[in-house]
This record gives sequence, C-alpha cells and structure tokens, in this order.
Amino acid sequence: MALATGASVASAQAVTYIGGDNNVSSLAQMVNAQTARGNFLAAAGNLNVFDFESAIPANLTISGGTTTNNSGCGALCGFNTTTGGQFFRLVGGGAVTFSFTNPVDAFGFFVNGLQTNLVPQQTIVYVDGSSVTRSINMPSATDGGGAFLGFIDFGQQIVSVTFNATNDILGFDDLRFGRSATNPNDPPTSVPEPSTYVLIGAGLAGLMARRWHRKIA
Repeated sequence: MALATGASVASAQAVTYIGGDNNVSSLAQMVNAQTARGNFLAAAGNLNVFDFESAIPANLTISGGTTTNNSGCGALCGFNTTTGGQFFRLVGGGAVTFSFTNPVDAFGFFVNGLQTNLVPQQTIVYVDGSSVTRSINMPSATDGGGAFLGFIDFGQQIVSVTFNATNDILGFDDLRFGRSATNPNDPPTSVPEPSTYVLIGAGLAGLMARRWHRKIA
C-alpha cells in the first residue's frame, strides 16, 4: 500500500518533504519516498551526500546505532537504499543523532523498517539557530515500511538532528545535508521583460541618431 507524499510547513519556516510506502524490501518499492526525495533535492539544490559505503566524513558525526550490511531480521528491520551499495545505519530502539561541524539548513534521509502503527511515539527534533527545539512529524509507514524525510529551514544554523526510534528497529541511509541553494523568502531579482529590452534598444538608437546629427551640424 502506498502512502501520500508532499511538502508541508513544519514550523515557522521549515518546509518538509515526506513520502512513505508500506511493507517494502527494496528502494524500487519506495515510490512515494523517492518522489519526496526528488522534490526535496529540487528545492534544496546541491547538498553533501553520505551513503555509509565509506568512512563518515569529517564534517559529520553520528551517534547512536551501528553501520552494518545486515539488520539481523530482514527488511522488517531496515535495509540499504544505495544503488550498488550494501551498508546502512541500524538503530535498535533509542535514538540516532546526526551532528554537523558546519551548520546546515537542509537535511534529508531514507528510513525503513517502520511500523508507525505499533510504535507511534517516534520523534524527529532539531535545534535551530535561535536555540529553539523544533519537531517534525514522523513519516508514516507500516509493516516494515520505508520513507524519505527531508526538511529545509532556510537560513538557520542547525548543528544536529535527532531521530528517536523508541522501541523500533530501523535502518537509515543516503543522508543529504548542507546549505540550501535558494531561499524563497528572499526578494526576487528584477528581470526586464523582453518588450522592455526592445524599448531600451529603441531609446538608445534614437539617442545615438540625435548625437550623430548634432555632430554633422
């Protein structure tokens, strides 16, 4: 069963991109999750990527869970979502925190092994630049479901994001993080219409013609 996907406002400024799919065992089955990721990346622009197939980069710290290629209980407990990869972050209850040396305002990831009908208490929280703790609605997916959750809090200085898995066993993969490319709250740059260029060109031509005649006279 597929779940809805879309973008919504999570706080005063944060916009979330969430899509979930029930009972999945591969990235190919995570249709709504992939759509949400595409929408998130289109809005955020070029971000850092970490897929657990190599050492954790210096600008990222992860506490909670372990990096593995086997959850021990199949897709119900999480799996890799990197094309051609095999590793992911396994969290058995408790929480996982992603911390950034350079503050970010955009963060997203795949999560699977979800059973939100049985474990509805899961939370996602982060602290923005004003030291206010903000929460984001949990991706809804059941029976070992998968989801993508991404958010952009334009212009903020976010240094960590925490996902509280409560009593569930989950897999996290394909992290995206960094500074978003554009802020929709910024005033748009004024670009003249094509007709304006025509008028400008005509005006310049007339001015040059008048100067030429004066020079001859």
